[in-house]
Amino acid sequence: MTYTDIAAECLGRNQVSMAQTGLESYYPNAPYHPGQAFPEMPEGDTDPANPIYGWVRETLHRLGLDAAHWNTPEWNPLGDVIQPGMTVFVKPNTVRHYHVGGGDIDSVIVHASVIRPFLDYINLALKGDGRIIIGDSQVTEGRFDEALAAAGIDRLLEWYGDQKYVPLECFDLRINQSVRTWMYGKWGRETIEKDPRGYQMVDLGDTSYFKDCDPDKLRIGIASYKSMRKHHGDGRHEYLFPNSVLHSDVIINIAKLKTHRRTAITLAIKNFMGLPALKDSLPHFQVGSPEEGGDQYIHRSWRKSIGTRLHDIIQTNPCIPVKFVTAVAKKLLWNSHRIIPFRDDVYEAMWPGNDTVWRTLLDLHRVAYYADKEGQLRDAPQRIILHFIDGIIGGELDGPVSPDPVKSGVFLAGYNPVALDCVASTLMGFDPAKIRLLVRGLEDAAHDHPLYFGSREDIAVHLDGDVVNLDAFGERYNLHFKEHPGWTGSTLRE
Repeated sequence: MTYTDIAAECLGRNQVSMAQTGLESYYPNAPYHPGQAFPEMPEGDTDPANPIYGWVRETLHRLGLDAAHWNTPEWNPLGDVIQPGMTVFVKPNTVRHYHVGGGDIDSVIVHASVIRPFLDYINLALKGDGRIIIGDSQVTEGRFDEALAAAGIDRLLEWYGDQKYVPLECFDLRINQSVRTWMYGKWGRETIEKDPRGYQMVDLGDTSYFKDCDPDKLRIGIASYKSMRKHHGDGRHEYLFPNSVLHSDVIINIAKLKTHRRTAITLAIKNFMGLPALKDSLPHFQVGSPEEGGDQYIHRSWRKSIGTRLHDIIQTNPCIPVKFVTAVAKKLLWNSHRIIPFRDDVYEAMWPGNDTVWRTLLDLHRVAYYADKEGQLRDAPQRIILHFIDGIIGGELDGPVSPDPVKSGVFLAGYNPVALDCVASTLMGFDPAKIRLLVRGLEDAAHDHPLYFGSREDIAVHLDGDVVNLDAFGERYNLHFKEHPGWTGSTLRE
């Protein structure tokens, strides 16, 4: 089989593994050595107090990776997809460097103790020849180095750098981040281009899910609509990707088990919002109400429409005093709801009617799977992606950056992101059939560059010695996560 054949076969696997660990916290002591000596690993230090490593290993085993050699010195769980000489990109969720509500950062970002076993098994498969790159594109206000420190990743990397393994790189994927300007707000941008291999625009053209959308309606709250218009319209739908992502052969996607204000859940699929280097081309909503062809808010509102125009001025006009005056006017307009209430409190599509973000996310996965190293879309998958969800501590309610922690104690893994997210959302207590992102993902089998094959009934969940379908899994497991407040009563399983 060719590599693209193997990549297509992996994408077509609708098997998902889950391990209930019983754990309620992460192991804090770097460099997070395994809790015992495992037969497949070379001799090295162990830390009997660390259970995380062994449970990651068990989750990979339950996915059936290299089953013939399990628990022997020859076991190489990633060896079927990672060959010596390859470049492996590791994408952890480090969305922001702090919990916006002042809560537990472990409910927001991936912990280093979960990343350590992946680095070890990647090195095992590379056999001393290849490269590992770790990166993420956080929200514009995020501080990458501070997030690494908060998650303990900085200490892991410091130790790893002293080992005789393959070269390991770690950097911020963004080309800019926001900085505070005088007077008010985070209106400034500073350039932080860190990828030594540069960046490449990838145009999906008519294969994009935005091909039938009005480009003048597309928005993201942190950028000018004029910038968005440069990347979407006239048959062009493009995203700026770091070449370190495009040049990789394999991606290890390590997501969190959380709720989200615009997509209900943020799991494997949503984690790829952290791949593009430029946020300005990532539509999050379409202006107006559904009655007006948008999804920004529920009911038509002249005040919200004016507020949108004011926001466009804030994001587009370069003059700081103009931004300030306009921001004050917008704030006063919004606060008018205290006197005359809006028919709804939705403003930036943080509700089940969001018909935009799913398009962005499926587009980004299309790039990750089908774009070659030059950013050209090919007919066959160009790289293999293994998805993993860290749910030792998940997040509910106001996710993704201000959730309440949930000590769910689970790990999940799979090669297909749609299948994995259907299982994870079911585990959380949600119905995939009520989440637009997953409904569209399951329907994606009809696309020219599909991200899912088959139907919902083809999803199989591998537990401890047992395999069940999605419906049977839902009857057995329910962690009863609380929905984001904007989604209350919209996604729960009956």
